[in-house]
Amino acid sequence: MRRVRLPGPTAGLRIGLFGGSFHPAHSGHLLVAETAMRRLQLDWVWWVVARGNPLKTSHGDFSARLASARAVARNPRMIVTDIEARLGLTYTHDTLSAIVGQAPGAHFVWLMGADNMVGFHHWEDWRGIAGTLPIAVVARPGVGPGARNSPFARRYAKYRIPASAARTLATTPPPAWTYLTAPLDPTSSTALRNGDT
Repeated sequence: MRRVRLPGPTAGLRIGLFGGSFHPAHSGHLLVAETAMRRLQLDWVWWVVARGNPLKTSHGDFSARLASARAVARNPRMIVTDIEARLGLTYTHDTLSAIVGQAPGAHFVWLMGADNMVGFHHWEDWRGIAGTLPIAVVARPGVGPGARNSPFARRYAKYRIPASAARTLATTPPPAWTYLTAPLDPTSSTALRNGDT
């Protein structure tokens, strides 16, 4: 198993792993991270900036994406990390397996916006991700029904934890997931790249 220095303490802590291209990071990403931190009662959120994205033709300069995430994640309990690049990995399942395997005493949760949940079944070994750690999905504009009716949501329907019990997710053995509503921030990385702000 690949090993790398983790970005912070882990033993007994509830840590959200928030992955993405962050091309660039924006207020919508911060809203997802802050909503999950509050509702799941997380000690930390680690932003895991993707080394690349096999499902996208362009993912931008890694250093610029890392810098944009650091500029947005201003909460003192959020850490922006280049751990995936340091591990030399590309697929989320491999990255998460490496992190979880290196910190068995932590309670990790994978965090993602509902826009990612719609296509989650296209990710490499998405079922493996669901079996590695619990997942929290946070609402994003325009994708509510699509996310809740996605192949992931249908396949794992019986493992869904009600939002009212979201604070228990971090200590629930996987597969387990919850869907959290939140104020909707329409900001998108695509619009920012295209100058449509």
